[in-house]
Amino acid sequence: MRGLPGTARLSIPAERPGSAEADPLLQAALDLAGAQDVARVADVVRRAARALTGADGVTFVLREGDQVHYLDEDAIAPLWKGMRFPASLCISGWAMQHRRTVVIEDVLEDARIPRHLYAPTFVKSLAMVPVRPEDPVAAIGAYWAVPHRATPREIDHLGALAGFAAVALANVALVAELRQAIEARDTFMAVAAHELRTPLSALALQVGLCERQLAGGGDRREALGSGIGRIGRATRRLSELVERLLDLSTLQQRPLALEREPVDLVAIAREAAEVAGGGQAEIRIDGPERLVGRFDRVRVAQALENLLANAVKFGAGAPVDVAISEAPLVARVAVRDRGIGIPPEARERIFDRFERAVPTRNFGGFGLGLWLVRQIVEAHGGTVDVASAPGAGATFTVELPLR
Repeated sequence: MRGLPGTARLSIPAERPGSAEADPLLQAALDLAGAQDVARVADVVRRAARALTGADGVTFVLREGDQVHYLDEDAIAPLWKGMRFPASLCISGWAMQHRRTVVIEDVLEDARIPRHLYAPTFVKSLAMVPVRPEDPVAAIGAYWAVPHRATPREIDHLGALAGFAAVALANVALVAELRQAIEARDTFMAVAAHELRTPLSALALQVGLCERQLAGGGDRREALGSGIGRIGRATRRLSELVERLLDLSTLQQRPLALEREPVDLVAIAREAAEVAGGGQAEIRIDGPERLVGRFDRVRVAQALENLLANAVKFGAGAPVDVAISEAPLVARVAVRDRGIGIPPEARERIFDRFERAVPTRNFGGFGLGLWLVRQIVEAHGGTVDVASAPGAGATFTVELPLR
């Protein structure tokens, strides 16, 4: 529906015609002006078209690429509601492809009609009018149970209704774009809150430790120096996150940009463990002394911090194990917790946005951490997977190409 014009000029008579049949058209124009979704447009059109033409049936057909979708109908007997057909094999598709109104007095005598679809129905005659003829996006079909050639007045009414429907569909598209913009804004705010919460908590913890060291008196330079170093790293991490968060708000519109450089994955994992652990659980790292690949350092740190924070949150205080290894051309990181585990039905969706592994109030979060992990890993050309069983913890495995 994107690309529909936002405005259109349609003439509505300044004076109400005396004919009673004008009432449905004017009412349809008012109803379509307030429609906010395609289903409502189809509902108004099908009812108005029957009232205006006296037809025995009406369909509202959407164009979907090389197919047509019979979205809705109002008829004396079922027709094709909900069905999809190739546009090249359907009269509605023909009308949209050729941008022309079609009037057929005997459907069984017209070569464009798929007889096997029409034979079981009541349809003897029809008229098909494209919506927005310059670039059709839909069509309105009117059907009669007896031989009938649609009159010029009936075609005019269907054409006027198609014009109102075109404007309504344009408005629906604009409303959808507005909703998407609002959703993107809300996503950005949620991502910002989620991404900043973990390093901020770690920073607050280290500041508290330093304050207690100072209050204790004595020569505590070594301990204070270590704490200040952690504070410095957390502060730098926050600065990097703030600079990169704006990119995350556009992940659905374009690929995630990476700044690759030689990075020691083991060192990143140790820093991520320091940030994510926060004294809540022991995080044990097993791996080589160094494992260097060409990664985006900040993005990979984000992914590992999210995996570790997730393991700590659901691990019930038990140790979290991180196994780092190298396979041919691939670095592998496995994060294992000993928590409540993930239900089988949830494993396929936990990497989706706003999905949580355990949807209960006992565990906070926006359901964005694992979604971010997947975005970052796939941007590197890697994969992320999970193995789990209820009550037996979970193991998330990330594989990243080294080059």
